[in-house]
Amino acid sequence: MFRKYFFLATFSILLLSNSAKSQETMMTDISYVFLEKLIATAKENYPRMNNYEGRIKIAKTTVGQEQLSWLDAFSFSYIYNPNNTLDLAVPRFFNGYQVAFNFNLSSILQKPGNVKQAKESVKLAQYDLDEYHLTLETEVKRRYFTYVQALSNLRLQTKLSSDALNVSNDVKTKFEKSEITYEQFTLMQMSYSGALQSKIAAESNFLIAKASLEELLTKKIEEIQ
Repeated sequence: MFRKYFFLATFSILLLSNSAKSQETMMTDISYVFLEKLIATAKENYPRMNNYEGRIKIAKTTVGQEQLSWLDAFSFSYIYNPNNTLDLAVPRFFNGYQVAFNFNLSSILQKPGNVKQAKESVKLAQYDLDEYHLTLETEVKRRYFTYVQALSNLRLQTKLSSDALNVSNDVKTKFEKSEITYEQFTLMQMSYSGALQSKIAAESNFLIAKASLEELLTKKIEEIQ
């Protein structure tokens, strides 16, 4: 029993020590220049950005409408009554054109407040956009770092499975030469299967992280230069 676990432990230490030399940190895989390109792409393409920018456009349009609506307080009307025309329903005492100007004082007094409120709506819409810029930027960074982590782990697990395959082939040769027991050979095969399963899990995590990041970019990472 002791020999079985000693053999398995020795094999695991051998794989980890060889692979650790090739992948000691993920920091070397991080490119902040590329990250800035990802952030810019997300701000340009992510659909929700259009929602916030559309609110600003609507708010600015409302300001223009309120500023032009000053003229709504004034109204003009005229009546034309030809000479020698008798209208018993609406008697008129003057002939020819009759012009009338109307002035709505209440509307005039409300205009400054309406214009100010419309301008405040523009500011609020801009604040919402600025806030979402920060939120989107943070989310892109988080997903990018997760993506790099998954990529680094995939490289590590790929190296581990490759090393496990080499050791497995070596152990198989020794088993065929009766240099090791069947139990040791079986343990090696189990370890190799475990390495393959870890690699498959790493591949899945990498694809999920990649898809999550590309969701914000609305395009493939490979398309961004």
